[in-house]
Amino acid sequence: MQENESMKLADGRTLSYAIYGSPVPRITALYFHGFPSSRYEGKLLHSAATKHGIRIIAPDRPGAGLSSFQANRELLDWPVDVLALADQLKVSEFYVLGVSGGGPYALACVKTIPRERLLGATVVSGLYPVKYGTAGMMTISRLLFWVAPWLTGLTSFIFDNAIGKAARNDDPKVLEDLMSKDIDTRYPKDVAVIKDPSVWPVFVAMTRESFVKGGQGAAWEARMFGSPWGFELSELDVGDNGTALSLWHGTEDANCPVSMPKKAKDEMPDSILYLREGEGHTSYVFRDVEQILNNLVGRRETEEYVKVGA
Repeated sequence: MQENESMKLADGRTLSYAIYGSPVPRITALYFHGFPSSRYEGKLLHSAATKHGIRIIAPDRPGAGLSSFQANRELLDWPVDVLALADQLKVSEFYVLGVSGGGPYALACVKTIPRERLLGATVVSGLYPVKYGTAGMMTISRLLFWVAPWLTGLTSFIFDNAIGKAARNDDPKVLEDLMSKDIDTRYPKDVAVIKDPSVWPVFVAMTRESFVKGGQGAAWEARMFGSPWGFELSELDVGDNGTALSLWHGTEDANCPVSMPKKAKDEMPDSILYLREGEGHTSYVFRDVEQILNNLVGRRETEEYVKVGA
Protein backbone atom coordinates (compact mmCIF):
# COMPACT_ATOMS: atom_id res chain seq x y z
CA MET A 1 0.00 0.00 0.00
CA GLN A 2 1.48 3.35 -1.13
CA GLU A 3 -0.84 6.27 -0.43
CA ASN A 4 1.14 9.43 -1.15
CA GLU A 5 2.83 8.98 -4.54
CA SER A 6 3.12 11.67 -7.20
CA MET A 7 4.59 12.42 -10.61
CA LYS A 8 5.22 15.47 -12.77
CA LEU A 9 3.20 15.74 -15.96
CA ALA A 10 4.48 17.21 -19.22
CA ASP A 11 2.83 20.59 -18.52
CA GLY A 12 4.46 20.83 -15.08
CA ARG A 13 1.43 19.83 -13.04
CA THR A 14 1.67 17.33 -10.20
CA LEU A 15 -0.49 14.22 -10.41
CA SER A 16 -0.79 12.44 -7.07
CA TYR A 17 -1.95 8.87 -6.65
CA ALA A 18 -2.17 5.92 -4.29
CA ILE A 19 -1.50 2.25 -4.95
CA TYR A 20 -3.58 -0.44 -3.26
CA GLY A 21 -4.16 -4.12 -3.75
CA SER A 22 -1.73 -6.87 -4.64
CA PRO A 23 2.03 -6.23 -4.38
CA VAL A 24 2.52 -8.92 -7.06
CA PRO A 25 -0.40 -8.16 -9.37
CA ARG A 26 -1.51 -10.04 -12.42
CA ILE A 27 -3.87 -7.22 -13.40
CA THR A 28 -3.88 -3.42 -13.00
CA ALA A 29 -7.01 -1.28 -12.67
CA LEU A 30 -7.13 2.50 -12.37
CA TYR A 31 -9.74 3.62 -9.87
CA PHE A 32 -11.45 7.00 -10.34
CA HIS A 33 -12.83 8.34 -7.08
CA GLY A 34 -16.21 9.95 -6.48
CA PHE A 35 -17.13 13.61 -6.15
CA PRO A 36 -15.87 15.25 -4.07
CA SER A 37 -13.27 12.76 -2.91
CA SER A 38 -9.63 11.77 -3.32
CA ARG A 39 -7.19 8.95 -3.93
CA TYR A 40 -7.73 7.52 -0.43
CA GLU A 41 -11.11 6.21 -1.58
CA GLY A 42 -9.24 3.42 -3.33
CA LYS A 43 -8.38 1.94 0.07
CA LEU A 44 -11.92 0.56 0.22
CA LEU A 45 -10.92 -1.86 -2.58
CA HIS A 46 -7.61 -2.90 -1.03
CA SER A 47 -8.56 -6.22 0.57
CA ALA A 48 -10.65 -7.48 -2.34
CA ALA A 49 -8.05 -6.42 -4.88
CA THR A 50 -5.27 -8.08 -2.92
CA LYS A 51 -7.25 -11.32 -2.72
CA HIS A 52 -7.71 -11.42 -6.49
CA GLY A 53 -4.24 -10.35 -7.56
CA ILE A 54 -5.28 -6.89 -8.73
CA ARG A 55 -3.29 -3.70 -8.31
CA ILE A 56 -5.42 -0.57 -7.84
CA ILE A 57 -3.93 2.76 -8.90
CA ALA A 58 -6.08 5.60 -7.56
CA PRO A 59 -5.14 9.09 -8.82
CA ASP A 60 -6.35 12.40 -7.44
CA ARG A 61 -8.04 14.44 -10.13
CA PRO A 62 -6.84 18.02 -10.75
CA GLY A 63 -7.46 20.21 -7.71
CA ALA A 64 -8.24 17.24 -5.44
CA GLY A 65 -5.79 15.95 -2.87
CA LEU A 66 -2.23 16.73 -3.88
CA SER A 67 -2.89 17.01 -7.63
CA SER A 68 -2.41 20.46 -9.15
CA PHE A 69 -5.45 22.38 -10.27
CA GLN A 70 -5.82 22.48 -14.06
CA ALA A 71 -7.46 25.64 -15.37
CA ASN A 72 -10.11 25.28 -18.06
CA ARG A 73 -9.86 21.51 -18.13
CA GLU A 74 -12.40 19.28 -19.84
CA LEU A 75 -13.40 15.67 -19.28
CA LEU A 76 -11.43 14.56 -22.31
CA ASP A 77 -8.23 15.97 -20.78
CA TRP A 78 -8.33 13.22 -18.17
CA PRO A 79 -7.36 10.27 -20.43
CA VAL A 80 -4.16 12.13 -21.29
CA ASP A 81 -3.21 12.20 -17.59
CA VAL A 82 -4.22 8.54 -17.23
CA LEU A 83 -1.92 7.45 -20.03
CA ALA A 84 0.91 9.53 -18.62
CA LEU A 85 0.47 7.82 -15.25
CA ALA A 86 0.31 4.38 -16.84
CA ASP A 87 3.47 5.09 -18.81
CA GLN A 88 5.24 6.37 -15.70
CA LEU A 89 4.41 3.11 -13.90
CA LYS A 90 5.22 1.02 -16.99
CA VAL A 91 1.66 -0.34 -17.24
CA SER A 92 1.04 -1.31 -20.84
CA GLU A 93 -2.60 -2.37 -20.43
CA PHE A 94 -5.19 -1.79 -17.75
CA TYR A 95 -8.84 -1.56 -16.74
CA VAL A 96 -10.67 1.50 -15.41
CA LEU A 97 -13.30 1.66 -12.68
CA GLY A 98 -15.20 4.88 -11.97
CA VAL A 99 -17.53 5.26 -9.00
CA SER A 100 -20.14 8.03 -8.77
CA GLY A 101 -18.41 11.22 -10.02
CA GLY A 102 -15.58 9.04 -11.31
CA GLY A 103 -17.97 7.53 -13.84
CA PRO A 104 -17.75 10.31 -16.44
CA TYR A 105 -13.96 9.96 -16.39
CA ALA A 106 -14.15 6.23 -17.04
CA LEU A 107 -16.41 6.95 -20.00
CA ALA A 108 -13.98 9.60 -21.28
CA CYS A 109 -11.26 6.93 -21.21
CA VAL A 110 -13.46 4.58 -23.24
CA LYS A 111 -13.88 7.39 -25.75
CA THR A 112 -10.19 8.09 -26.38
CA ILE A 113 -7.82 5.43 -25.01
CA PRO A 114 -6.89 2.77 -27.61
CA ARG A 115 -8.40 -0.66 -27.14
CA GLU A 116 -4.98 -2.32 -27.03
CA ARG A 117 -4.31 -0.46 -23.77
CA LEU A 118 -7.78 -0.17 -22.20
CA LEU A 119 -8.99 -3.72 -21.56
CA GLY A 120 -12.35 -2.87 -20.04
CA ALA A 121 -14.31 -0.29 -18.05
CA THR A 122 -16.90 -0.27 -15.28
CA VAL A 123 -19.07 2.58 -14.01
CA VAL A 124 -20.64 2.10 -10.57
CA SER A 125 -23.41 4.40 -9.29
CA GLY A 126 -22.23 6.77 -11.97
CA LEU A 127 -23.24 10.26 -12.90
CA TYR A 128 -24.37 10.62 -16.52
CA PRO A 129 -25.10 13.71 -18.64
CA VAL A 130 -27.61 15.96 -16.87
CA LYS A 131 -29.49 16.31 -20.15
CA TYR A 132 -30.80 12.81 -19.43
CA GLY A 133 -32.89 14.41 -16.69
CA THR A 134 -32.37 14.91 -12.97
CA ALA A 135 -35.80 13.91 -11.66
CA GLY A 136 -35.25 11.95 -8.46
CA MET A 137 -31.85 13.53 -7.79
CA MET A 138 -31.25 15.24 -4.45
CA THR A 139 -32.22 18.91 -4.65
CA ILE A 140 -28.79 20.13 -3.57
CA SER A 141 -27.11 18.18 -6.38
CA ARG A 142 -29.58 19.44 -8.98
CA LEU A 143 -28.90 23.02 -7.90
CA LEU A 144 -25.15 22.43 -7.92
CA PHE A 145 -25.05 21.17 -11.50
CA TRP A 146 -27.31 24.01 -12.61
CA VAL A 147 -25.37 26.81 -10.87
CA ALA A 148 -21.74 25.68 -11.24
CA PRO A 149 -21.45 26.11 -15.03
CA TRP A 150 -22.44 29.77 -14.68
CA LEU A 151 -21.09 30.72 -11.24
CA THR A 152 -18.01 28.56 -10.81
CA GLY A 153 -16.22 31.04 -8.54
CA LEU A 154 -19.21 31.26 -6.23
CA THR A 155 -19.45 27.46 -6.23
CA SER A 156 -15.80 27.25 -5.17
CA PHE A 157 -16.43 29.71 -2.34
CA ILE A 158 -19.44 27.74 -1.13
CA PHE A 159 -17.58 24.42 -1.28
CA ASP A 160 -14.66 25.80 0.69
CA ASN A 161 -16.82 27.44 3.32
CA ALA A 162 -19.23 24.54 3.65
CA ILE A 163 -16.69 21.70 3.67
CA GLY A 164 -13.15 22.92 3.01
CA LYS A 165 -12.69 24.91 6.20
CA ALA A 166 -13.97 22.00 8.27
CA ALA A 167 -11.67 19.62 6.39
CA ARG A 168 -8.64 21.77 7.21
CA ASN A 169 -9.62 22.47 10.82
CA ASP A 170 -7.04 21.31 13.37
CA ASP A 171 -9.80 19.50 15.24
CA PRO A 172 -10.65 16.38 13.18
CA LYS A 173 -14.06 16.13 14.87
CA VAL A 174 -15.28 19.26 13.08
CA LEU A 175 -15.36 17.52 9.69
CA GLU A 176 -16.55 14.23 11.16
CA ASP A 177 -19.53 15.87 12.84
CA LEU A 178 -20.40 17.83 9.69
CA MET A 179 -20.27 14.71 7.53
CA SER A 180 -22.16 12.59 10.04
CA LYS A 181 -25.11 14.97 10.11
CA ASP A 182 -25.27 15.03 6.32
CA ILE A 183 -24.93 11.26 5.91
CA ASP A 184 -27.68 10.62 8.45
CA THR A 185 -30.19 12.24 6.06
CA ARG A 186 -29.41 9.76 3.26
CA TYR A 187 -31.02 6.50 2.19
CA PRO A 188 -30.93 4.14 5.21
CA LYS A 189 -28.99 1.39 3.42
CA ASP A 190 -26.37 3.94 2.37
CA VAL A 191 -26.09 5.23 5.94
CA ALA A 192 -25.56 1.71 7.30
CA VAL A 193 -22.68 1.01 4.92
CA ILE A 194 -20.97 4.40 5.20
CA LYS A 195 -21.18 4.40 9.01
CA ASP A 196 -19.73 0.89 9.22
CA PRO A 197 -16.56 1.06 11.36
CA SER A 198 -14.49 -0.41 8.52
CA VAL A 199 -15.71 2.23 6.05
CA TRP A 200 -16.35 5.44 7.99
CA PRO A 201 -12.71 6.39 8.70
CA VAL A 202 -11.89 6.07 5.00
CA PHE A 203 -14.87 8.22 4.00
CA VAL A 204 -13.74 10.93 6.38
CA ALA A 205 -10.10 10.73 5.26
CA MET A 206 -10.92 10.82 1.54
CA THR A 207 -13.17 13.84 2.01
CA ARG A 208 -10.65 15.65 4.17
CA GLU A 209 -7.93 15.10 1.58
CA SER A 210 -10.19 16.27 -1.24
CA PHE A 211 -10.26 19.82 0.12
CA VAL A 212 -6.65 20.22 1.21
CA LYS A 213 -6.20 22.78 -1.61
CA GLY A 214 -9.62 24.40 -1.21
CA GLY A 215 -12.85 24.22 -3.19
CA GLN A 216 -11.60 25.19 -6.64
CA GLY A 217 -11.13 21.64 -7.92
CA ALA A 218 -14.56 20.47 -6.79
CA ALA A 219 -16.22 23.58 -8.23
CA TRP A 220 -14.64 23.12 -11.65
CA GLU A 221 -15.64 19.47 -11.62
CA ALA A 222 -19.25 20.43 -10.87
CA ARG A 223 -19.05 22.90 -13.75
CA MET A 224 -17.98 20.14 -16.13
CA PHE A 225 -20.61 17.70 -14.91
CA GLY A 226 -23.37 20.28 -15.46
CA SER A 227 -22.12 21.25 -18.93
CA PRO A 228 -21.88 19.35 -22.24
CA TRP A 229 -19.20 16.71 -21.86
CA GLY A 230 -17.48 17.17 -25.21
CA PHE A 231 -18.64 13.76 -26.48
CA GLU A 232 -21.85 11.77 -26.78
CA LEU A 233 -22.22 8.37 -25.14
CA SER A 234 -23.57 7.09 -28.45
CA GLU A 235 -20.10 7.72 -29.91
CA LEU A 236 -18.42 5.21 -27.61
CA ASP A 237 -17.25 1.97 -29.19
CA VAL A 238 -18.23 -0.64 -26.61
CA GLY A 239 -19.01 -4.33 -26.51
CA ASP A 240 -17.45 -7.24 -28.36
CA ASN A 241 -16.09 -5.01 -31.11
CA GLY A 242 -14.90 -2.28 -28.76
CA THR A 243 -14.25 -1.85 -25.05
CA ALA A 244 -16.17 -4.06 -22.63
CA LEU A 245 -18.30 -1.72 -20.51
CA SER A 246 -20.44 -2.55 -17.48
CA LEU A 247 -22.77 -0.14 -15.68
CA TRP A 248 -23.85 -0.89 -12.10
CA HIS A 249 -26.60 1.08 -10.38
CA GLY A 250 -28.94 0.91 -7.39
CA THR A 251 -32.61 1.39 -8.13
CA GLU A 252 -33.01 3.68 -5.07
CA ASP A 253 -30.03 5.93 -5.83
CA ALA A 254 -30.91 9.57 -5.03
CA ASN A 255 -27.46 10.96 -5.89
CA CYS A 256 -27.60 9.73 -9.49
CA PRO A 257 -31.16 8.53 -10.22
CA VAL A 258 -31.60 5.18 -11.95
CA SER A 259 -33.25 6.84 -14.96
CA MET A 260 -29.78 8.09 -15.94
CA PRO A 261 -28.03 4.74 -16.50
CA LYS A 262 -31.11 3.40 -18.23
CA LYS A 263 -30.87 6.23 -20.76
CA ALA A 264 -27.11 5.73 -20.99
CA LYS A 265 -27.71 2.06 -21.76
CA ASP A 266 -30.03 3.07 -24.58
CA GLU A 267 -27.21 5.23 -25.99
CA MET A 268 -24.71 2.36 -25.61
CA PRO A 269 -26.71 -0.79 -26.44
CA ASP A 270 -23.64 -3.04 -26.29
CA SER A 271 -22.88 -2.08 -22.68
CA ILE A 272 -24.17 -4.25 -19.82
CA LEU A 273 -26.43 -2.70 -17.18
CA TYR A 274 -26.58 -4.30 -13.73
CA LEU A 275 -29.51 -2.98 -11.70
CA ARG A 276 -29.27 -3.58 -7.95
CA GLU A 277 -32.84 -3.79 -6.68
CA GLY A 278 -33.49 -1.83 -3.50
CA GLU A 279 -29.94 -0.50 -3.26
CA GLY A 280 -28.88 3.13 -2.99
CA HIS A 281 -25.83 5.08 -4.08
CA THR A 282 -23.19 3.38 -1.95
CA SER A 283 -25.02 0.60 -0.12
CA TYR A 284 -23.74 -2.21 -2.36
CA VAL A 285 -20.60 -0.71 -3.89
CA PHE A 286 -17.88 -1.54 -1.38
CA ARG A 287 -19.80 -4.43 0.20
CA ASP A 288 -19.91 -6.21 -3.18
CA VAL A 289 -16.58 -4.98 -4.48
CA GLU A 290 -15.30 -8.51 -5.16
CA GLN A 291 -18.21 -9.17 -7.51
CA ILE A 292 -17.69 -5.84 -9.25
CA LEU A 293 -13.95 -6.38 -9.68
CA ASN A 294 -14.43 -9.94 -10.93
CA ASN A 295 -16.92 -8.68 -13.48
CA LEU A 296 -14.52 -5.94 -14.59
CA VAL A 297 -11.53 -8.19 -15.20
CA GLY A 298 -13.33 -11.47 -15.89
CA ARG A 299 -15.76 -12.85 -18.38
CA ARG A 300 -17.94 -10.68 -20.58
CA GLU A 301 -21.69 -10.90 -20.25
CA THR A 302 -23.97 -11.28 -23.25
CA GLU A 303 -27.31 -10.20 -21.76
CA GLU A 304 -28.52 -6.71 -22.54
CA TYR A 305 -30.00 -5.97 -19.13
CA VAL A 306 -28.96 -7.95 -16.09
CA LYS A 307 -30.81 -7.47 -12.82
CA VAL A 308 -28.79 -8.52 -9.81
CA GLY A 309 -30.89 -9.04 -6.71
CA ALA A 310 -30.15 -7.37 -3.40
